[in-house]
Amino acid sequence: MDQSEYSYLQCPAEAIAIQHEQLYIRKTEKDKQYRKIFGGDVQYDQFEMQHIKQLEEEIKKKGIQLPDGWTQTDTLKILYNGKFKIKDCIERLQLHLGWRANSNMHTLNKQMQEFLEAGFLYTFGRDYQFRPVIYLEAYRVDQKKYPKDFMIQVLSFFLGFVKKHMMMPGKVENWICIIDTKDIGVFGLPSGLGDIIKTMALNFVGCLHRMYVLNPSTGVDLSWKAGAAFMDDESKSKNVFLTKKTLEKLKEAIPQDQLEKKYLGTAENLTQFWPPRIAKK
Repeated sequence: MDQSEYSYLQCPAEAIAIQHEQLYIRKTEKDKQYRKIFGGDVQYDQFEMQHIKQLEEEIKKKGIQLPDGWTQTDTLKILYNGKFKIKDCIERLQLHLGWRANSNMHTLNKQMQEFLEAGFLYTFGRDYQFRPVIYLEAYRVDQKKYPKDFMIQVLSFFLGFVKKHMMMPGKVENWICIIDTKDIGVFGLPSGLGDIIKTMALNFVGCLHRMYVLNPSTGVDLSWKAGAAFMDDESKSKNVFLTKKTLEKLKEAIPQDQLEKKYLGTAENLTQFWPPRIAKK
């Protein structure tokens, strides 16, 4: 994939001026640790460096081979995913290394390209902090034609593409996700949704800033609320449910010229989705 071919997707030059608050970059709540910015000139604190050292020692002890290009940041992301419990981190590291080494997760094949061209999954526009906005039109996804393993594959490739071409280390490291369910029931959502979310959370640590679920049915709403009882406040705050009556709230996060008309913006509804288009100001 030629980097220059997608240079038009890069963050606007103004993004370099972003100054994140410390609590956005990293925060601690009781015994829970959160970080959204890992790159640029950000400094890791004593707690993080101590655990990086512990995990590196365990990796060496177990003889785990890390791939070329592996960085301290990669190690820290595994620590966050494993909640700094070294045993859990080793398990997650091995899963992540298997995912990294699987070329099917990073290569666009014919079926994946057709899926992206159909607009089931696409990116368009940026929010007020220049975070890319990713759309999944869940109500259009046929579970029989696109089972769990395929969804993991296409999401792995697509999110990797967004991360590579649309981020700016230290400034823009997160995205907005919009899942349009259009009133489908719980069983209409992609099968194995829990496994899909878990896989993306492991391999794209800290990337999700907020997820908007549009037009949830009563069943989807209730099942989320049941699951939310087991979430911490930070995880809960990332999920926002919007109905037709509250869809206006999207405009509080995303400029109107970065939203399609079907989502109450001023940009024309897309008819071509892949390769990604950018919203013109």
